[in-house]
Amino acid sequence: MHRRVKVILTIFFMIAVAAIYFLYSILQNNRHPELYPVYSVQPIPMMQEEELHFFPEGLIVCGAPSRFYNLHGEEIPPPLTEDDLAAENHSINIVARTSRHIATANNRIYNTQTIPFTLIYENKEISIWDMKEYDDFLILLIKEGNMAAKPYVLPMDSDFLISFEGMGNANYISADAYGENISLLTVSLDSPVPITRVFHYANLNELYGVLTLENQMLYDIYRMKSKIILIGIEEVLCYNMEGELQWSVLHESGGRFETLSISDGLLIYFPEKAHLDKKEGNALFITEQNYKIELFPKYLSNLIAYENGYLAMEFNESLVFLTEKGKAVRKLTLPEVSDWLERNPNSPKNLYVRTKSNLIQLYTSEKQEENNK
Repeated sequence: MHRRVKVILTIFFMIAVAAIYFLYSILQNNRHPELYPVYSVQPIPMMQEEELHFFPEGLIVCGAPSRFYNLHGEEIPPPLTEDDLAAENHSINIVARTSRHIATANNRIYNTQTIPFTLIYENKEISIWDMKEYDDFLILLIKEGNMAAKPYVLPMDSDFLISFEGMGNANYISADAYGENISLLTVSLDSPVPITRVFHYANLNELYGVLTLENQMLYDIYRMKSKIILIGIEEVLCYNMEGELQWSVLHESGGRFETLSISDGLLIYFPEKAHLDKKEGNALFITEQNYKIELFPKYLSNLIAYENGYLAMEFNESLVFLTEKGKAVRKLTLPEVSDWLERNPNSPKNLYVRTKSNLIQLYTSEKQEENNK
């Protein structure tokens, strides 16, 4: 009799475990709702070299010339004043963009969060190459003759560019900021070996520190409150503001990686790796305090934050929904091979996918009438 009770309890335990696992899977899937193609919105043509910029009432395909569309996929006139359109010769050519601003070939910068767009800066004497946006300022990369482009700060509500002193002949690679503290990643090539230097500035342009590294091939920099993250061709390095190495992670990816800013730090994903620094995993989560390595599925691309986790493409054929730790919980097969995806920050339920025929197809988590028929 005692043995029978143990068998019954064991069976009940196994059933309970299976039920919990089943319910957990359902909850995980419910965190990542289905996506549906919106066939009522016209597909928008977008070539490989073009980019997409979103504004509250539509989107822009940033080409030459740039094209403007409403949320129904219908082409519309540029939402600029008559004076601004005349200054642009009625043809907008966007050469740089951030989440809230665009810069045109006529070296005019607009805030795109208002309708019509608001002109915030104009300078016919410069040539804007690129720009980055922060809460209270923009970092502009400006071409200067045949020399390499140089960075400048443009404070919001200001007409004056602020230069960075002390760089000497260092060539700009990248920059990042925390508050009004800016770090510039540069390289000097006029020496027997390349010399990488990181210049630290307080209050936008007050130089207070320089980190010098020899024979290091570095791509990008990420600035935290008291640390910087340097991303190189073979490893990721973390230094404090005093120039002391805090940690490093060997990845040997040959520069094949994707970076994604997350709520409390940075995520670096290495699609072709299964181990980082001899630890199982291919995703490096970095915060101010530490770092950790997680295992994501291999060979994903176009990784973006989505719902409570992430969304990515797999082999250009399907969308993969991931938890915050990188576990795949759902896949959606795409009707056509695609190579690019982006989420509309103004409408978080809307996702745009570019197909192999260079058309942008809208997807949404709200079920469409077409799917109910």
